Amino acid sequence: MLQLLPFRFWVKKSTFVLLSSVILLGSSACEDEGTTAPVVQRTHQAYDLVSFLDQEAQALMEKKATVRKTVSEAGKIRETKTFPSLNWTEELAPFADADINKPALTGLFNKETSSNAMGQQVIRYKAKEDASTNVQEVTYTLDAKGQLVQLDAVILQENMMFNTKKLLHLEAHSGPSPRVVRYHLDETQKLLFMGAERYSVTGEVIP
Repeated sequence: MLQLLPFRFWVKKSTFVLLSSVILLGSSACEDEGTTAPVVQRTHQAYDLVSFLDQEAQALMEKKATVRKTVSEAGKIRETKTFPSLNWTEELAPFADADINKPALTGLFNKETSSNAMGQQVIRYKAKEDASTNVQEVTYTLDAKGQLVQLDAVILQENMMFNTKKLLHLEAHSGPSPRVVRYHLDETQKLLFMGAERYSVTGEVIP
């Protein structure tokens, strides 16, 4: 019997997947290959995160990169597994939620630029108080060549049924793709009339 569960982490037998919408358990792991994603218009308000994720996913799949993944619940490690290959487009998809180059988000963020101890450029976008957006904050750290070496984001989602806070963190080295070396997704969710639950997934690309 099919069972409908609210937005949360879901651990498959073969991989760990962080979903950002309602999920269906008990169905087969098939995809609708006949569906073509619509073309989404982009602005240049911030770093082109979507193109970076697409490029990295392609490079990681071509390399057949191995990854070690750890799932934690309430701050305690639940399971750690190593995978010889993954669907990297699906794996990195949650980070696209931090994209603020959608036309509807234009002008909703305050921008701050600084440098860290390593001389890297740190660009922080923080949502304005009256901004209608789930993305509350995004920070891009760029090397001297303008390559992304770290991404941090805070995403909040609230409705009548549940409140969700997601923390996204991604690290990459300078140089040619694939550059992603580590990523972390932390989610705290509070359902109506229930206590808060916290889950996290950490992935480390093995050289």
